[in-house]
Amino acid sequence: MTRSVRLYFRLILLQLRTAMEYRGDFWIAILGALLQQAVGLIFLITFFGVVPSLGGWSVWNVAVLHGMILTSLGLTEMFAEGAWRLRIDVNSGSFDRVLVRPLRPALQQLSSTASIHGLGDAGLGVAMLITGLVGSGLVWHWWTVPVLIMAGLSGTVICAAVNLITNLPVFWEPAAQSAFPTMVSRMRDFAKFPLTIYPGPLRIVVMVIPYAFVSYFPALLVLGRGGPERWLGLATPVVAALTVLAAAGLWRIALNRYQGVGH
Repeated sequence: MTRSVRLYFRLILLQLRTAMEYRGDFWIAILGALLQQAVGLIFLITFFGVVPSLGGWSVWNVAVLHGMILTSLGLTEMFAEGAWRLRIDVNSGSFDRVLVRPLRPALQQLSSTASIHGLGDAGLGVAMLITGLVGSGLVWHWWTVPVLIMAGLSGTVICAAVNLITNLPVFWEPAAQSAFPTMVSRMRDFAKFPLTIYPGPLRIVVMVIPYAFVSYFPALLVLGRGGPERWLGLATPVVAALTVLAAAGLWRIALNRYQGVGH
């Protein structure tokens, strides 16, 4: 396991160094990420310029939710973006080389791409998170920073595992394109706002996927909001582990379905 983790980060580092060799593309990717997320930030500022609070949450509280989502999203793009290449690799036949190399196939696939675009998302996410916490008048405890770090790392694992799961249908339905992975990934936008503003069925969906554990429940715990449900924030690592187990099980089933190109 230690060897696999070490190899994984070496492969990711190689991908990042390759991306940074082209300075122009590097800065364009960073700027593109910032501009893309700036649209949501402008909407947030405009909305709260008219409405003082949303479901009892101030603009600073909602900024914390946005920051948590963007940080985990950015880290996922940098360290596990390869899940989005799965459909291309399966359809082109290049997935065969993943199976014949003396490395775990999942490790190779997830580390096959490292998007420098994620650096912009993660940077903006951290900035929004810190700004939101300070603006919320947070009372800092000894456990606040460890919980935030735990939430960021576990949220990244959840996002990466969900991305892999939603891209696995290519082994059953190898069409050139599919809107399903994108549709599921966009559900994370609902976790940028408090779940209490949504109807019951939608809350359940955001909890099951489970983006609510990336931002909402850890934010409740850190901000000291809500009732007993705030303690679900401590379950984020458990949810991350369960999501990884689900992804691993489905990955093994999917590999057994793979027959190569032309079969």
